[in-house]
Amino acid sequence: MSAPAPRRNASPVATVLVLDGDVLVRMPLCQYLRDCGYRVLEAASAEEAITILQKPYIQVDVVLSDTELAGATNGFAFGMQARALRPGLDVVLAGTPKRAVDAAAKLCDEGPALMKPYDHKLVLAHIKRLMAARAQQQPR
Repeated sequence: MSAPAPRRNASPVATVLVLDGDVLVRMPLCQYLRDCGYRVLEAASAEEAITILQKPYIQVDVVLSDTELAGATNGFAFGMQARALRPGLDVVLAGTPKRAVDAAAKLCDEGPALMKPYDHKLVLAHIKRLMAARAQQQPR
């Protein structure tokens, strides 16, 4: 899959926080989103991501999180914490195992929106839809 040509001298459309403990999954996706013009923050754990979200001066528009994270906090619990810290924050959960989908049905309004391994173009399309919906909701 080829990435689009990097946008030169263009301001980022939005800031995306990518939370995935697998560096080999996280890095190419983050680079792809950067090449598409997004500002991207990376976190390897829920704790790292929460630390970022606790800093109000750091802009985050969308969070993309794996559902299965190492450590005490899984992606679903992280999503709930993220929304508690920043109400209205778009949190996109990604996962493949059936048990993750079952857990999502119990904890979230929607199950995982994306499947792993990530199709970078689908991630980009999902983020664009979220940002367009947010723009329509804001008063003019």
